[in-house]
Amino acid sequence: MKKLLILLTAIAAWAAQAQTNAPRTYFEVYKSTIDTPLVRGMSKAGVLTGQAAYPVELRIERLNIQSTTNTVYAVALRTHLPHGVLQVDYIDYDELAGLIRGLQFVSQSGHSVVPMDDFEVVYRVRSGLSVAKISNGNNVIINIKCGDANGTRNQIAPYVLDQLQSLLTGAKSAIDSLAATGQ
Repeated sequence: MKKLLILLTAIAAWAAQAQTNAPRTYFEVYKSTIDTPLVRGMSKAGVLTGQAAYPVELRIERLNIQSTTNTVYAVALRTHLPHGVLQVDYIDYDELAGLIRGLQFVSQSGHSVVPMDDFEVVYRVRSGLSVAKISNGNNVIINIKCGDANGTRNQIAPYVLDQLQSLLTGAKSAIDSLAATGQ
């Protein structure tokens, strides 16, 4: 019985480890394609400046799979943590419009969203990246949380949330322009 319990525990740990390495977005799925050349391009879309616990850089990424001529686009949020650690969250192109609208709602939300003392408004994307506005009495906190298993909470000021929305809008426009020209 003891050996069976140890075996089941080991299998559960292995399964949990396997799940954390699985691609979470369509972009990551295409990026992990094997047996064909992949051509990936990146352009800097901006950096969140101001009051953020950790610097965040936004990049537009394009991935072309040569064998199928499929081209996919995403925006990468690259959170720079201490000691050279980098956490990357991809936002698939098809999620951008909803995320931009969601961030506007999160930004404008206040105590009037629910008839309670405290509130929490959260928007999540496929990668697990989430943006949350949380109140505890009159204290309101805005966090961006990386989507991986060890995701870091990055506390930001309200105007930085508006800046993120603006950068994502610009990134979406840039992708739209690239796609319209067939690139």
